[in-house]
Amino acid sequence: MRFRKVLALRGPNYWANFPVLEAWVDLEELKDSPSDELPGFNDRLKSWLPSMIEHRCSVGDRGGFFERLRRGTWQGHILEHVALELQCLIGIDVGFGRARETNEDGVYKVVIEYEEEEVGRAALERGMELCLAAVYDRPFDVAAELEALKKLHREVRLPSGPAAIVEAARARNIPAHRLNRDGLILLGQGAKQRRVLGSNTDRTGAIAESIAGDRELSRSLLRAVGVPVPEDDPCGQLSGEEHRLLVVGDRVVAAARRGATVVDVTDRVHPEIAAFAVDAARVVGLDVAGVDVAAHNIARPLGEHRGVVTGVHASPDLAIHLAPDEGKPRPVGEAIVDSLFEAGDNGRIPLIAVTGVNGKTTTTRLIAHILDRTGLTVGMTCTEGIYVDGRLIESGDCSGPRSARAILMNPLVEAAVLECARGGILREGLGFDRCDVAVVTNIGEGDHLGLADIESLEKLARVKKTIVDVVMRPDGHAVLNAADPLVAGMAEGCKGRVVFFARDPENAVLSAHRAGGGKVAFVRDETIVVAEGDREEAVVTLARVPLTFQGRVGFQVENALASAAACWSNGVPVSAIRAGLESFRGDAIDAPGRFNVLHKHGATVIVDYGHNPSARAALVEALNHFPHERRVIVCSADGDRTDDSIVRQGEILGDGFDRVILYEDRNRRGRAEGAIFELLKRGLAGGRRVRSVEAIHGEAAAIELAMRDLAAGDLVVVQSDEDVIATRAVVEARLAEIPAPELDEAMPSRPAKALQPAS
Repeated sequence: MRFRKVLALRGPNYWANFPVLEAWVDLEELKDSPSDELPGFNDRLKSWLPSMIEHRCSVGDRGGFFERLRRGTWQGHILEHVALELQCLIGIDVGFGRARETNEDGVYKVVIEYEEEEVGRAALERGMELCLAAVYDRPFDVAAELEALKKLHREVRLPSGPAAIVEAARARNIPAHRLNRDGLILLGQGAKQRRVLGSNTDRTGAIAESIAGDRELSRSLLRAVGVPVPEDDPCGQLSGEEHRLLVVGDRVVAAARRGATVVDVTDRVHPEIAAFAVDAARVVGLDVAGVDVAAHNIARPLGEHRGVVTGVHASPDLAIHLAPDEGKPRPVGEAIVDSLFEAGDNGRIPLIAVTGVNGKTTTTRLIAHILDRTGLTVGMTCTEGIYVDGRLIESGDCSGPRSARAILMNPLVEAAVLECARGGILREGLGFDRCDVAVVTNIGEGDHLGLADIESLEKLARVKKTIVDVVMRPDGHAVLNAADPLVAGMAEGCKGRVVFFARDPENAVLSAHRAGGGKVAFVRDETIVVAEGDREEAVVTLARVPLTFQGRVGFQVENALASAAACWSNGVPVSAIRAGLESFRGDAIDAPGRFNVLHKHGATVIVDYGHNPSARAALVEALNHFPHERRVIVCSADGDRTDDSIVRQGEILGDGFDRVILYEDRNRRGRAEGAIFELLKRGLAGGRRVRSVEAIHGEAAAIELAMRDLAAGDLVVVQSDEDVIATRAVVEARLAEIPAPELDEAMPSRPAKALQPAS
């Protein structure tokens, strides 16, 4: 038995809305040996971990897991329970686990909840060693292994003070993330974020820390504002007991008497002493301070017994107030959080998440464009990069959780629009814990099926539903495609409100939802309309939405609907939505590589990003509204798609184009040379329209071949699955080389004659 890989799903994920480890476990020679067929295994396991009698398992009763052992269960399932129990035995309260067999015989996905990632990984490793020792009757020192896990936990966990701040923040629904091993904590998101290190906050100034560290300077400042301090006589002896008062903002939130034992005295502090402590912290300049007081009786004014303030300290230790030897713990974490965030403020910025099989990048870009019209500084992630206020700050595929976290850590960002691709969700979970609006564009015929053990449309839909599951507020919204059954089905269990969109106003799902008073978006009389129950409002005519080419490109109409619905449900005025839809051009700047149209005297070249059957079917549907005499496509297929998917793409191309130029390039992804050609040709063989199929190595060479014969009346589509921006650049360069009179200098502001509706 061995680990294939262990993934840390640090955000909401396929399995749960909290962090889990997903271990891919190959049972190898144990794949055909259930627990009841391994001599002595059950007895050894139960003797080493008798506390697992509390595991109910699927049986549902105490001792349920032991009953499963008796009946016979597999090592993947056993490892799940052992790894959880090892964490529980060192004081980590975890209970969620799953064990599911993959499509590969004997390989399991073992999922366990964790608190500290390093400890969770170690529990999995020790758990496997324990299981194997029980199988092969080898010694295993449970006590020593537990002690090693405890030691690791002490080393990596947050100290009690920062941990209390994190716990207090999360109790107020404020996002809290540890940024490094030193305990730097990020509270909140974007422009509303705050940072804490130990008991210092981002309001703790360096000058104040310097003053606090200079005993003579701080004493003179305290004396100047009337705070009693020790005399200058270095030989004078202080009388009274030592007390530490914790000042947060303008109040004393905790006090302890320090001696052989720490005793909480918060409720006994005299108001005058508390006022002196606050004055001391203020004059030094600290927002969080430890103020030391020597006093015989902390409940009486200092003047009655010659008590004094002996020091003011930055970075005060919170632990003595959280766990005094005597007296009750004080909510110092809550006090610090309350000083950073006003009542009712959860430190969150508006967050819209977008996923789906097709259209998610364009929808993400369009939503960000609309929000920008409201004056917010918008942070956006998508497959082309990370953008802040329209400025590209990182290029490449940035549709995963790392990029989402980068946006939410950026202190300039006032609203976030985040594309969430399946790969990132499966690899690491989401980069955020909840969202205000979740948009799911479609599932269609799916994509990437067979990868990461997601082999069915239903499982793919479950991956995409992850963003719907984190719409946690009753006034949050899930914006769902009513015309896609798997997407429409995500409404079930949604904790927020649902908004359905569809081109057809008579769509059954949409109509029923509206009849019940729900929110919807649809097209009527070539106009985008939003409605809630009987109330409706026209947003804009499709003729004024450049992205849709007067409504002829159906998939772009759906993207516009999804974007309008997302912004409307998040409180954006219809006027701003209208302005955004009218000004989003759908060109190389606004939507690079997404149905970008170029012209040449009666010929049209479209650069698009089609990479699965649904996308190519939508493309053909859109082109049916264009009047060109001859259609040519330059395309390929990614080698990591299933054989059936590649063949299906060939079938669609064969029905939609006269000439098909196939290429292989960097997209083979493990397939033999020519294998993609053969699968596409198999699908093309039955095509009703195709008359010519050519195969060539390299995308650039295929584009050159298509451009060589470009003539008036032609429509050429160039599709790339690698770098659509680079593909468009190649197309533009080749078109620029075509001499007059064939060259039409620039794309006109209104569609050329070749784009007029067919009669």
